[in-house]
Amino acid sequence: MKPLNTSKLSSLTLLALAITAATLPAMAEEHGFVEDAQATLNLRNFYINRNYTNPAYTQGKAEEWTQN
Repeated sequence: MKPLNTSKLSSLTLLALAITAATLPAMAEEHGFVEDAQATLNLRNFYINRNYTNPAYTQGKAEEWTQN
């Protein structure tokens, strides 16, 4: 294995420093998982009230409530 010459080594070092310097401001603004989390909650309520008028039908009415 050939040793790296100094120009390649300094180029790699400069590249690593540039990448680190570019990511530091982004890392400074980051918060923890809970502090940076957000959620949206959409709920819909439905109520159904049905009156059966057929006397031959044993069920006189139906009521239902649901949330989704």
